[in-house]
Amino acid sequence: MRAGRQPASAAVRRVRVRRRGFARRQLLRYSHLLEHALTPWLGRGMSPPVLRRLREFPSLPAVFRRPYLAPRGVWAPFDPARVPAELRTVPGIRRDELAEQAAFDAAPLRSFFHIHADTMAWVAPRLWRAWLPVAPRLLKARRAVRLSRRQEPWPPPEVPTASAAELTARLKHEAAALGLSAVGVARYDPKYTFAEYAGKHPQDRVIVCILEQNYATTQMLPTSASEQAALSTYAELMDAMTGLCGWLNRAGYRAQGDDQEGESIFIHYGVAAGLGQLGLNGQLLTPQAGSRCRLGVIYTDAPLEFDAPVDYGLEGICDRCQVCVRRCPVGAIPSARREHRGVTKIKLNTKRCFPVVAQAAGCAVCMKVCPVQAYGLDAVLDEFGRTGRILGKDTDDLEGYDWFFDGRHYPPGRKPRVPAELVSPPDMPFVPGQPAGNGPPLDRGGRVLPAPPTSAAPFAAVWCAPPRLPQPPGPGRRLAGSG
Repeated sequence: MRAGRQPASAAVRRVRVRRRGFARRQLLRYSHLLEHALTPWLGRGMSPPVLRRLREFPSLPAVFRRPYLAPRGVWAPFDPARVPAELRTVPGIRRDELAEQAAFDAAPLRSFFHIHADTMAWVAPRLWRAWLPVAPRLLKARRAVRLSRRQEPWPPPEVPTASAAELTARLKHEAAALGLSAVGVARYDPKYTFAEYAGKHPQDRVIVCILEQNYATTQMLPTSASEQAALSTYAELMDAMTGLCGWLNRAGYRAQGDDQEGESIFIHYGVAAGLGQLGLNGQLLTPQAGSRCRLGVIYTDAPLEFDAPVDYGLEGICDRCQVCVRRCPVGAIPSARREHRGVTKIKLNTKRCFPVVAQAAGCAVCMKVCPVQAYGLDAVLDEFGRTGRILGKDTDDLEGYDWFFDGRHYPPGRKPRVPAELVSPPDMPFVPGQPAGNGPPLDRGGRVLPAPPTSAAPFAAVWCAPPRLPQPPGPGRRLAGSG
């Protein structure tokens, strides 16, 4: 384990984070005001030319990255048999496969980054405080994982290939050596690939990779530091995924790593691979860390054994908890699941959620107040078995958060007053309620919008366009540095 790393142990992850005092909350407030004042100048660092140059800059020294480092090590397995019958629902999530197919045939899913490219151009400069310190590492990691797609598999070994079970066990052992928290294998499903990337994944398997996010920094949400921890975790995750792609190539198989923007719905594959279930906050809840983790996927033709969805009792926990529903600053989380595109789940109110996420350093209050994130499912089930209550519910330790717009602390029962200009910024080119997967983008009058010009979408120009890749090697050749 490298110096400065946290071991992935329950003792470290569950440490109580000291609440900010009045002076620190005011410092948080005025630092946010300063960030906002500097945005017209430093926000220019989020333009494509600057970001491309930042990719060549050295990363920050490790001493400055310590508060954001992800804990490394494989999670301890969770035994689903200990989930009480009253919390059980279905393995994974409720799905109607015929309705899923009908929704796909009528309107394939669309990438949010493509539909709302002009919106992302508006958002990008406002995220400079979280992005710029980690940009060199994040952009290098993204470039490396995308370059993995051009790596040619080595010739098949002369020794007969291992069985699917043996190959899967070796893959997970390699993932553990690379520091990933968990890995699962799911069947590739074209219905959950965005229309912009249809036909790009000939492989029939998806490897889902998870890396846990720093515990202490996450408990300080919402802050730019917490968003920086999330981006730093993505960089570490993609570095590990690049290593795993190389291992698959050396084993004689193709592997295509995906970056953090995603060409498909990662959460779908996380549920299908048995790594967690969908929470009321719309995020993948893992038994070990809730949604305090980052997901990535690798498309491969390696004959790996499929994992299966698991009932961890998380839907039952969410139904009895609903802390995220009550604590969302803008009330964007419904309390009841409904069928959408053949899947029974919560459909977030994007009209209220996304503008605040864009201006509140990612917000993520719904992640912070989740008891599974804060304490782990084992501890939550222990408390439920003893008392019938949800661990931490109605306590300031779990539900309290600081709102940097006014520098105040909001305990259970109190929420900040969010002004109308924060929920509906007058200059934000976002059409509220325009979901991916329901056809082309529309204006407020229901008319089809033209594609935004390149000058209007600097953020999308960096993240939606493929990287500049070298020409693919000839048959039997490998790129330099591929091992």
